[in-house]
Formats: sequence, C-alpha cells, structure tokens
Amino acid sequence: MSSPDETPYSLLPQVAQAWNFPLFEAIVGRRSRRFGFGMELSHGPFTYKSDKDPIPLDEAETAMLVAAATGVTGAILCEGEFQGGMVKSVGRPHPSAVGSHRTELFFTNDDGVFLFRGSQQQMTKMKEYESVEDRNKILDFYRKYTVKLSDKRLDLPRQTPGLFHHNLWVTNKPGTTLFMPVTDISKDLIRLMINMCDPKGGRYISGGGYYIVDERKGMRAAGCEKWAQKGLLDKNKPLPLGALEKIIVSWLCAEGAMMGTLMQLAMAATGLGGWMHGGFTPLVVMGGTPICRGLGFKFVQGKDEPLPNPVGLDGYFEGYCPPYFKTMGDAVEAAVKDMGESLDEWERRGMVLPHTITNKEFEKGVPGVSEDGVNCVKDICNYIYETYGKFPAFNDTMHLLYFIQAHHLDLEFYDKNFKKGAYLDTHRDHFATWHKGSNVKSRSSGK
Repeated sequence: MSSPDETPYSLLPQVAQAWNFPLFEAIVGRRSRRFGFGMELSHGPFTYKSDKDPIPLDEAETAMLVAAATGVTGAILCEGEFQGGMVKSVGRPHPSAVGSHRTELFFTNDDGVFLFRGSQQQMTKMKEYESVEDRNKILDFYRKYTVKLSDKRLDLPRQTPGLFHHNLWVTNKPGTTLFMPVTDISKDLIRLMINMCDPKGGRYISGGGYYIVDERKGMRAAGCEKWAQKGLLDKNKPLPLGALEKIIVSWLCAEGAMMGTLMQLAMAATGLGGWMHGGFTPLVVMGGTPICRGLGFKFVQGKDEPLPNPVGLDGYFEGYCPPYFKTMGDAVEAAVKDMGESLDEWERRGMVLPHTITNKEFEKGVPGVSEDGVNCVKDICNYIYETYGKFPAFNDTMHLLYFIQAHHLDLEFYDKNFKKGAYLDTHRDHFATWHKGSNVKSRSSGK
C-alpha cells in the first residue's frame, strides 16, 4: 500500500481522528460551507476576496470522502421473507433499493476528471473494516478503482445553463474537488419489471403479474397483451409505464443524495468545507450540448423528444439499452442473468455470504425468475424502445441530480462575517492536523 518511506494510511493520525469523530457532532455540525481559499464574493452582504492561494485536496482527503460515499462495507444481510436475491451484491455506506448500487461517482479537480468505479470493488470479509490496519483499504480501493478520464478540470462553462447564476462564483473553482454521482435506472427498471410481472420472481405480487399499459397511447398494452391472454399477467391489475418508471427513479436517484449526505458528514469529521446542490443543468454537465463536452457521455435522440437522452460513458458506465446492446432482449438477458445464478457460483467468484445456513437452505427464499417472465419483460422493453426510440420511455437512462463540492475553508472570511460556531474545531485545526509543515500564507500580508 505504501512505499518504505511512507506512513501507512491506517496509521496517519488525521485518519484516526476523522475515523473516531463523534457521529452526532458531525450530524449537528453539518452545514453548507461554501467560501474557500482563493474565492471572491463581489456582491451581496458578504463581499470579500480571499488572499489565500487555492490548495487542492490531497489524495488522503479525497480517498476518505470517496470511501464515505461509496466504499465497501461488507456483506448485505438480506434477512426477510423474499429478500434473498439482494445477497448478490456488495454492502456500501449508502443504502440502495434491492442492493442495486447503480450510481457511479465522477469527480474533477485541478488534475483532471476521474471516475471511481465503485461497482467493481469486491468485499473481502463479512465486516470490511474490523481492525486499524483495515483502514489501509480506504486508500487501496481509491488507487485501484479510480480511473482518469481527462487531464483537465471538467469543461463546465461559467455561465447559464451550465451553472445556475447564484453558483457561478463558487462551483468548480481552482482548488476545489467537485463530485458528481451519476445513476443508471435502465438495469433496475428491467429487474423491477421482473418483480412486478413474473409470478415466480415477483416479490411484490400475488396471483398474476401487473398488466403494463402505456398511458401516452390510450392505455393500450405495452407489448404484453399475449401474456395477459396466457394468464401470466392480470388485466385487473393495470400498471401505467409512467408509474412504473417513477418507482425506479425515486428509488435509485436517492443514492446520489445519500452519498452527498455521507460526504458532508465526512467533511465535518475531516475539517473540509463544501456543500451539496443541484444548481446546474445535467445535460450540459454530462455533455449533451454543443457548448460543453462535459463528462463525455453518449446521447441518443428518442422519437418526438425535445432533448437527447444520456445512455452512458463508453467502456466505463453503460446503460442496459441500445447502443450498448444490440436489442432490448439482449439487455434484459444481461440484466437478469445473476438473478438465476446459484449462491455457490457467487462464492466461487469470491463473494462473501452472510448467512450461517447452507446456500441451499438460503436459496429457498430467493424468488428466481421464470422463462415466461423474462420473455414477457423482453416484449415490454422491446415495445418501449420501438415506440419511443429510447429506454426508458419517459425518463432519461442516466441521471445526475447533485453536485457535492469539497474545498479548504478560508476561516478569515467566517471570522469576519459570522458569529462563533460557524465552523467546527476540525475546520480550525485542519491544516495542523492534515497538512503538518504546510505554509498557508496570505497573498498580501504573509499571515
């Protein structure tokens, strides 16, 4: 993990201090703290120009924020009547509907644009962090699963519609690290359809599956009429496409908000400034407009849609839909593949399972899928793509709803403009704790 002359991450005193920071002190001390080194407020009641040069977060600071948002925590317990399928996933700090974790964390700083590929991490034991030495994994995982996408800071225009006007002065400035959690809803929309339509795999239904209808087309069957006639679906249980998509959007897009909240708590523990906001235009940030390459996502144009649909980043984070799959049938096969695999297979791949009973006993509670259920969902997904030229029908494939920015605070600004209590002791002591020997000087006075 470290070179011979490098202190192991787990033994750094600042890591121990942050690790042991009181939880409720972080909760009640959480604030949006926006004013960092090198920033300027030229309008309003708090006009001020920082006389400090911007200082970027170092690797140790960045790794801790990433770990707080989307690190590995160990095995998911999956206790319950029909929760067994979720055991085929990795525990993380942020909760995720049915263990999906279809949110990847992009970030940018003075060195470029990066992607932390959290979905590639494997747990190594039931509880990932047990000993002090285990904390080395924070940096190990960060180094192993972070990929560099660009040598330059994110190409985000300092104007609307890239950034909302009230955030132009502070967002993505030199010295800052800007985190961007992007969520794919396509894979788990497919899996939700299995749960809603397949009586074998369905944990949300009894009797026949839900009859999926298209409210934009007069409530006609969304490609599943023959499955109602065969008795797989129940026409007395209609479920509009829009309502179905709303379920998965509300479930999965909460991941980014949870990640942001955890990062803010970690900022309190480490003494970093920053905040979370949605004051930007997602399509511009992802790269769907001529004015900005952004994160470089691929876009497709749906039928009769005014705006393009982001479907993924080639080779890194790809939606379960064309052009990454030849057909929606292929996408469905890929999305449900692990739902039918045995836990013995997963253990052979290195997954850690939490239960003490045998896998055979545990799998009695895992719903699985039926061939008819999968074929029914293929027909629904093909209907959506053929009708609307995209998948999902009414929502984007990829969603970016939140920015989380971290930076070093200029405490002189807060001392001048706010009462005592505007920042925590961790902020006051941050440079003494995290950057011993650093020479933070005023540009003008050398303070």
